[in-house]
Amino acid sequence: MGINTSNAAFAYDMQAAPAPMSPLGTPRAPRAGERPRFDVYTGAAREANQTVSPAFTHVVKIFCILVALFCVIGVARVTIASATAATLNASAAATNELEAAQDTSSSLEVMRSVYGADTRVRDLATSTLGMVEPEDTVTVDVSDPVAQDAQTQDAADGATDAAVQAQ
Repeated sequence: MGINTSNAAFAYDMQAAPAPMSPLGTPRAPRAGERPRFDVYTGAAREANQTVSPAFTHVVKIFCILVALFCVIGVARVTIASATAATLNASAAATNELEAAQDTSSSLEVMRSVYGADTRVRDLATSTLGMVEPEDTVTVDVSDPVAQDAQTQDAADGATDAAVQAQ
């Protein structure tokens, strides 16, 4: 019993089928698959302990600095644009609020002039409340008579003094 026909061939993932027979009737030996050909060239390859040229490292450093600078400029640009947009939005909101306040102010002025008119008040008083215009009017003076007499006396004294000085 050969390895090609046993259960071990299944375990090793080999050909489990019976070996092919030669035209003479004897089993043939299995052939190995063809391998790709590798050619080895000797030469001066880079060794692990060799350093990279200083010019190349300088170029890589400058490239990294330029990429970082590009990113910083991009972030600054986005920040400025967003601050500008926020300021414009706040300005538009303030303008809208100012226009609304002006509209309200003008409507309140109109209402004040309409509701505060003397003719409207008289019309409402006569029609709604049933009031009538008085035939006689009385004026009540609530000022202090003593203070009023003192003011008249001071005025008279001032006129007398002015007349004496004029002579």
